[in-house]
Amino acid sequence: MATINLGAIKFNWKGAYNNSTAYAVDDVVSSGGSSYVCILASTGNAVSNGTYWSVMAQAGTNGTDVGTTLTTQGDILYRDGSGLQRLGSGTSGHALVTKGSGQNPVWEAVGADFTPMWHVYRTTAFGLASTTETTIPFTAEQYDSDNGYDNSSTYKYTIPSGKGGKYFMYCHLRKNNFSGNRFYWQLNRDIFGGATGQAIITAENTHSGDAYISNFATTVYQLTAGDKLYIRAYHNDSGTRELIGDFSCCYFGGYRLAD
Repeated sequence: MATINLGAIKFNWKGAYNNSTAYAVDDVVSSGGSSYVCILASTGNAVSNGTYWSVMAQAGTNGTDVGTTLTTQGDILYRDGSGLQRLGSGTSGHALVTKGSGQNPVWEAVGADFTPMWHVYRTTAFGLASTTETTIPFTAEQYDSDNGYDNSSTYKYTIPSGKGGKYFMYCHLRKNNFSGNRFYWQLNRDIFGGATGQAIITAENTHSGDAYISNFATTVYQLTAGDKLYIRAYHNDSGTRELIGDFSCCYFGGYRLAD
């Protein structure tokens, strides 16, 4: 009966290639991250020699070690134009925002930003001279996010650098039981590099009897960085008369509207 030599009926794993080892057909070795199968009995023939070896599995390209890219708790991995990059953890309360195609993600504050904002008031009564427009000195600040209000000399709010835009503004004054048939206040603007004393809004009450009349008004107005804002008031009763000076009766404020 004839005998047939089938040879190896499966691959034989031989581990890393060794130049001094004798290899038989179907022996498999590793070298340089790839694996090779012997196709012709060989000793001392490198795996690059295609007469004796055939590539079984080719090594791929090494990837980025993200363990060296991400270094701190809260880091996020993203790809820029050159490769994988680290975005460090953002400020508390900020959200991850994409900037569109070809741009990198960033952390940004969420919701509308209404700064600068200010609210100033008086804590004592103020004597308002008769028939003379007078700047009201609001001496106390509830808040002034950008330190724009001068509460010690000019009593004007200056629009901060880079913060021009549309502003919502308001004022409330209340007279302390005096007469006269005219009582008003004006929100005035000194234009940066231009005219001074521009009236933005006037709130007037013509009640003629003694009373505790209040004047309150609001407006929205486009302002430029460097503009100065202030309140001037007027009455035509005889002599100096008082405005009630407390948090709820004598105040002025505003804030920039979100874009």
